[in-house]
Amino acid sequence: MVEWAVFTATVPVRVEQLALMRVRVRGWVADSKITDHARHDVVWAASEAVSSAIDHLRARRGGGVAEATVTLHVDAEVLVLTARDHFAWTDPGRDPGSIDSLMVMREMTDRMSLTTDPDTDVSTLIAVFLR
Repeated sequence: MVEWAVFTATVPVRVEQLALMRVRVRGWVADSKITDHARHDVVWAASEAVSSAIDHLRARRGGGVAEATVTLHVDAEVLVLTARDHFAWTDPGRDPGSIDSLMVMREMTDRMSLTTDPDTDVSTLIAVFLR
């Protein structure tokens, strides 16, 4: 049994990458000893992180980072998702009628944090899922 494993993917921030990211994450978590419910939540959270990066890049029109990085690691107790990029969750110009992905993610994780470096405007999302 693997006690500790890591998955990292850096993808271009483009819509056509979302399905590929979901397939890659789904394949990786399939080999992890986590609950089916946690598998679903982790795949959704990884996809949402890339989707939010796409939304943010579109809003900036030509500026910003063109890649998103999602890292997963699992140990004996938890699976941790870390996503780094310029996320729409931190963008005050968001459409107020849109689904609040951050609120949904808080409900499906056991712990979560979102920080933004004021000098680089890079956000880091960390979401923890119990195995």
